[in-house]
Formats: sequence, structure tokens, C-alpha cells
Amino acid sequence: LRLQRALALARSGVPFAQTALRAGFADQAHLARDVRELAGMPLSGLLGGR
Repeated sequence: LRLQRALALARSGVPFAQTALRAGFADQAHLARDVRELAGMPLSGLLGGR
């Protein structure tokens, strides 16, 4: 659920650092690690290169 919330926030234009905090991650690095681990690509890749 956190990852889904983070993706929705990031798609709406919220900066990645803010996205991470609002979605319940400790920081942007924590979000980045989880995304790469679960999706196999960076967050920007999931968002089409944003």
C-alpha cells in the first residue's frame, strides 16, 4: 500500500522526497530501495523517465 500511495503522489507531481515522507517511508533513499527491490527499476523508470 505504501508503494501504491508513493506512485500516486509521484505521478501527481509531488517531488520524490515529499512523496517518500507522505507515503510513510523514512526518506527518499528508503523509497528508492523499496521501489528498486519490488519493481526491479528506479522510481523514475516506473513514471516514464520523470
